[in-house]
Amino acid sequence: MGCKPVKTFFYFCGMKTKFDFTQGEWVAALLLLAIILCSYLFYFLYDTERPPLLDAKEYMAEFEAFNVRQEQLRDSIERARDASSAFYRNHYRQYDDTLPGKGKRPKKPLYDIVRIDLNRCDSTDILVVPMFGSKRAARLVEYRDKLGGFYSLSQLQEVYVLQGIPEDLLQKYFVIYPEAVRKLNVNTATYKEMSQHPYFDAYLTKTIIAYREKSGGIHSFEELQRVTHAYPELMDKLRHYVVFE
Repeated sequence: MGCKPVKTFFYFCGMKTKFDFTQGEWVAALLLLAIILCSYLFYFLYDTERPPLLDAKEYMAEFEAFNVRQEQLRDSIERARDASSAFYRNHYRQYDDTLPGKGKRPKKPLYDIVRIDLNRCDSTDILVVPMFGSKRAARLVEYRDKLGGFYSLSQLQEVYVLQGIPEDLLQKYFVIYPEAVRKLNVNTATYKEMSQHPYFDAYLTKTIIAYREKSGGIHSFEELQRVTHAYPELMDKLRHYVVFE
């Protein structure tokens, strides 16, 4: 009598049977049937082709690559916008006189190009120059501040992200006043002040500090070269940044 509800269920489902099972056996049969159905549903619905999870290094590599692509896209958009602005800024209006005996008037620029003082501008000022996006402008200002100012446009080639910019474009939009360069006194500058300058490495800084503590100071470029054995190209650069006081 206890298994009558279960038998009734099978009867209405069209599965009338002649087997006389106990209530527990009928319940077990139902559970087994449910397990089989769930297994089939899990097999067809679960995505067995899900890609494996990346480890930490692969994830960071993909993350860095994504950031690089975003920077390239941002710079491309900014270059396109700046190039468009430069076109309207430098475009020449043409005039045509149809009067007898007169030809075309001389071409005149719509706007005069105002060259930017590279030692006093900020990154926002540089954004109006073609080929300069926010990343390049920020790197230029950052390197200039570390140097203490530029004495030549050729120094911009020392910054990796600026190496692809033609020098004639730099000369067209920038001007440099070398008198604005900040000088470094090698007889009083601290280790931190010298080592943060792009032209002073740790060896050069330690050699200068050790010599000035022993001898009382350095008094000329010739003495500086003799003490540090710096190569001539480096000495030519240091002449614009070093003083002996």
